[in-house]
Amino acid sequence: MKKLATFIVIVLILLPMLVYLNPFTWGMGRQKRYSPSWKTKELMESLNKKYNTNLEIQEGPDTLWYFRDLKTKKIRKLENFRLSSFDSEHLNSKAIPLFVRDFKEKFVHRTYFDSVIVTYGDSVVYKTPIR
Repeated sequence: MKKLATFIVIVLILLPMLVYLNPFTWGMGRQKRYSPSWKTKELMESLNKKYNTNLEIQEGPDTLWYFRDLKTKKIRKLENFRLSSFDSEHLNSKAIPLFVRDFKEKFVHRTYFDSVIVTYGDSVVYKTPIR
């Protein structure tokens, strides 16, 4: 009887501690990072060469969890797909609309985003809807 009472006390103390102190319970798990698919990488490389630009994919909502949340309809509003440039000499204002037009046509995940935004620093250079 004494062993059973000791076991119950230990469980009553340890179980709440495991739930309360578990970092994954409170959302402190590993950060979701975007890693583009090989098709998107190839598309970006070919378009950067074709238009002599240096655009990169910015960190954003394009993660596996974002795609899953859209499929399960937990997210109601689509996000922007962000491209950015940190090099002002490769930021050609005439080539960017052509780059984005070709990107929109060949981008595999275009149904998951509502628009493409090209930024330079903090300013938006070009924005267009995907559909």
